[in-house]
Amino acid sequence: MPRFDERPLQWTDVLGRFEEHSHQRHFRDAWALTGRLKDEGRDHWQVGSEQLARWNRGCDNLLGLMTGLGKRRDLEKQDLSTALREFIQEFEHHTERMYQMIYGEINDSENNEKLTEIFDWFNLVFRTSIYALVSGWIEDKQDHFTITTTINLTTGETTPERTGTEMTVPKKYRKATKRL
Repeated sequence: MPRFDERPLQWTDVLGRFEEHSHQRHFRDAWALTGRLKDEGRDHWQVGSEQLARWNRGCDNLLGLMTGLGKRRDLEKQDLSTALREFIQEFEHHTERMYQMIYGEINDSENNEKLTEIFDWFNLVFRTSIYALVSGWIEDKQDHFTITTTINLTTGETTPERTGTEMTVPKKYRKATKRL
Protein backbone atom coordinates (compact mmCIF):
# COMPACT_ATOMS: atom_id res chain seq x y z
CA MET A 1 0.00 0.00 0.00
CA PRO A 2 1.51 3.37 -1.01
CA ARG A 3 2.25 5.92 1.64
CA PHE A 4 0.20 9.10 1.79
CA ASP A 5 3.34 11.23 1.27
CA GLU A 6 4.04 9.44 -2.03
CA ARG A 7 0.66 10.12 -3.60
CA PRO A 8 0.33 12.46 -6.61
CA LEU A 9 -0.05 16.17 -5.92
CA GLN A 10 -3.67 17.21 -5.36
CA TRP A 11 -5.38 20.61 -5.46
CA THR A 12 -5.79 20.50 -1.70
CA ASP A 13 -2.00 20.36 -1.45
CA VAL A 14 -1.65 23.48 -3.55
CA LEU A 15 -4.39 25.51 -1.85
CA GLY A 16 -3.39 24.63 1.68
CA ARG A 17 -5.50 24.66 4.80
CA PHE A 18 -7.82 27.41 6.00
CA GLU A 19 -5.64 28.61 8.90
CA GLU A 20 -2.53 28.64 6.73
CA HIS A 21 -3.43 31.78 4.76
CA SER A 22 -4.86 35.25 5.25
CA HIS A 23 -8.20 36.49 3.97
CA GLN A 24 -6.44 38.30 1.16
CA ARG A 25 -4.81 35.07 -0.05
CA HIS A 26 -8.10 33.16 0.18
CA PHE A 27 -9.81 35.92 -1.80
CA ARG A 28 -7.11 35.85 -4.51
CA ASP A 29 -7.37 32.05 -4.75
CA ALA A 30 -11.16 32.19 -5.11
CA TRP A 31 -10.92 34.97 -7.69
CA ALA A 32 -8.27 33.14 -9.73
CA LEU A 33 -10.10 29.81 -9.68
CA THR A 34 -13.35 31.46 -10.73
CA GLY A 35 -11.46 33.07 -13.60
CA ARG A 36 -10.11 29.63 -14.53
CA LEU A 37 -13.65 28.23 -14.42
CA LYS A 38 -14.66 31.02 -16.78
CA ASP A 39 -11.91 29.88 -19.16
CA GLU A 40 -13.51 26.42 -19.29
CA GLY A 41 -16.41 27.97 -21.19
CA ARG A 42 -14.15 28.88 -24.10
CA ASP A 43 -13.17 25.22 -24.38
CA HIS A 44 -16.78 24.23 -25.04
CA TRP A 45 -18.47 27.10 -26.85
CA GLN A 46 -17.46 29.38 -29.65
CA VAL A 47 -16.66 33.00 -28.98
CA GLY A 48 -19.79 35.06 -29.61
CA SER A 49 -22.20 32.19 -28.93
CA GLU A 50 -25.15 32.61 -26.57
CA GLN A 51 -23.97 29.62 -24.51
CA LEU A 52 -20.56 31.22 -23.88
CA ALA A 53 -22.25 34.51 -22.97
CA ARG A 54 -24.47 32.70 -20.42
CA TRP A 55 -21.46 30.84 -19.00
CA ASN A 56 -19.51 34.09 -18.67
CA ARG A 57 -22.48 35.77 -16.96
CA GLY A 58 -22.62 32.92 -14.46
CA CYS A 59 -18.91 33.28 -13.70
CA ASP A 60 -19.22 37.07 -13.48
CA ASN A 61 -22.06 36.63 -10.98
CA LEU A 62 -19.80 34.38 -8.88
CA LEU A 63 -17.05 37.01 -9.03
CA GLY A 64 -19.61 39.65 -8.03
CA LEU A 65 -20.54 37.61 -4.97
CA MET A 66 -16.91 37.70 -3.85
CA THR A 67 -16.35 41.38 -4.53
CA GLY A 68 -19.41 42.15 -2.43
CA LEU A 69 -17.96 40.48 0.68
CA GLY A 70 -16.35 43.67 2.02
CA LYS A 71 -19.59 45.60 1.56
CA ARG A 72 -21.55 42.95 3.44
CA ARG A 73 -19.11 43.00 6.32
CA ASP A 74 -18.23 46.69 6.61
CA LEU A 75 -21.13 48.70 5.20
CA GLU A 76 -24.11 46.47 5.85
CA LYS A 77 -22.68 45.12 9.15
CA GLN A 78 -24.02 41.72 8.16
CA ASP A 79 -23.33 38.87 10.59
CA LEU A 80 -21.38 35.87 9.34
CA SER A 81 -24.28 33.41 9.49
CA THR A 82 -26.48 35.63 7.30
CA ALA A 83 -23.62 36.27 4.90
CA LEU A 84 -22.95 32.53 4.60
CA ARG A 85 -26.60 31.72 4.00
CA GLU A 86 -27.01 34.37 1.32
CA PHE A 87 -23.70 33.54 -0.33
CA ILE A 88 -24.42 29.82 -0.47
CA GLN A 89 -27.93 30.42 -1.81
CA GLU A 90 -26.63 32.68 -4.59
CA PHE A 91 -23.70 30.37 -5.32
CA GLU A 92 -26.04 27.38 -5.66
CA HIS A 93 -28.36 29.33 -7.93
CA HIS A 94 -25.64 30.39 -10.36
CA THR A 95 -23.69 27.14 -10.37
CA GLU A 96 -26.84 25.02 -10.81
CA ARG A 97 -27.58 26.88 -14.03
CA MET A 98 -23.98 26.38 -15.12
CA TYR A 99 -24.14 22.67 -14.19
CA GLN A 100 -27.20 22.30 -16.42
CA MET A 101 -25.45 24.00 -19.31
CA ILE A 102 -22.29 21.94 -19.13
CA TYR A 103 -24.10 18.68 -18.41
CA GLY A 104 -26.33 19.14 -21.42
CA GLU A 105 -23.34 19.96 -23.59
CA ILE A 106 -20.98 17.10 -22.77
CA ASN A 107 -23.17 14.38 -21.26
CA ASP A 108 -21.99 11.34 -23.13
CA SER A 109 -19.86 8.36 -22.22
CA GLU A 110 -16.83 9.70 -24.10
CA ASN A 111 -16.68 12.93 -22.07
CA ASN A 112 -17.34 11.73 -18.51
CA GLU A 113 -13.76 12.57 -17.57
CA LYS A 114 -14.19 16.15 -18.81
CA LEU A 115 -17.49 16.48 -16.95
CA THR A 116 -15.82 15.30 -13.74
CA GLU A 117 -12.98 17.79 -14.27
CA ILE A 118 -15.42 20.70 -14.57
CA PHE A 119 -17.30 19.59 -11.46
CA ASP A 120 -13.94 19.54 -9.67
CA TRP A 121 -13.45 23.19 -10.72
CA PHE A 122 -16.86 24.04 -9.22
CA ASN A 123 -15.88 22.33 -5.97
CA LEU A 124 -12.58 24.22 -5.81
CA VAL A 125 -14.30 27.53 -6.47
CA PHE A 126 -16.83 26.78 -3.73
CA ARG A 127 -14.16 25.77 -1.21
CA THR A 128 -11.97 28.81 -1.83
CA SER A 129 -14.99 31.13 -1.87
CA ILE A 130 -16.16 29.85 1.51
CA TYR A 131 -12.62 30.25 2.86
CA ALA A 132 -12.60 33.84 1.57
CA LEU A 133 -16.00 34.60 3.06
CA VAL A 134 -15.33 33.15 6.50
CA SER A 135 -11.82 34.60 6.76
CA GLY A 136 -13.23 38.01 5.81
CA TRP A 137 -15.18 38.08 9.09
CA ILE A 138 -12.23 36.97 11.27
CA GLU A 139 -10.12 39.95 12.28
CA ASP A 140 -6.90 38.02 12.95
CA LYS A 141 -7.03 36.57 9.39
CA GLN A 142 -6.50 40.07 7.91
CA ASP A 143 -3.26 41.46 6.53
CA HIS A 144 -3.02 45.20 7.21
CA PHE A 145 -0.50 46.96 5.00
CA THR A 146 0.10 50.50 3.84
CA ILE A 147 2.35 51.40 0.95
CA THR A 148 3.74 54.92 0.98
CA THR A 149 5.53 56.22 -2.10
CA THR A 150 7.88 59.18 -1.82
CA ILE A 151 8.57 61.00 -5.08
CA ASN A 152 11.58 63.29 -5.50
CA LEU A 153 10.21 65.98 -7.83
CA THR A 154 13.71 67.09 -8.86
CA THR A 155 15.08 63.70 -9.93
CA GLY A 156 11.80 61.83 -10.47
CA GLU A 157 13.04 59.04 -8.22
CA THR A 158 10.39 57.11 -6.33
CA THR A 159 10.87 55.27 -3.06
CA PRO A 160 8.10 52.92 -1.96
CA GLU A 161 7.83 51.94 1.70
CA ARG A 162 5.63 49.14 2.96
CA THR A 163 4.46 49.08 6.57
CA GLY A 164 1.91 46.99 8.38
CA THR A 165 1.22 43.64 9.93
CA GLU A 166 0.55 40.20 8.52
CA MET A 167 -2.21 38.01 9.86
CA THR A 168 -1.56 36.26 13.13
CA VAL A 169 -2.82 32.80 13.92
CA PRO A 170 -3.91 32.39 17.55
CA LYS A 171 -1.94 29.71 19.39
CA LYS A 172 -5.06 27.57 19.65
CA TYR A 173 -5.17 27.17 15.83
CA ARG A 174 -1.46 27.00 14.92
CA LYS A 175 -1.48 23.22 14.48
CA ALA A 176 -4.01 23.72 11.67
CA THR A 177 -1.47 25.72 9.66
CA LYS A 178 0.68 22.64 9.05
CA ARG A 179 0.26 20.52 5.96
CA LEU A 180 -1.65 17.28 6.44
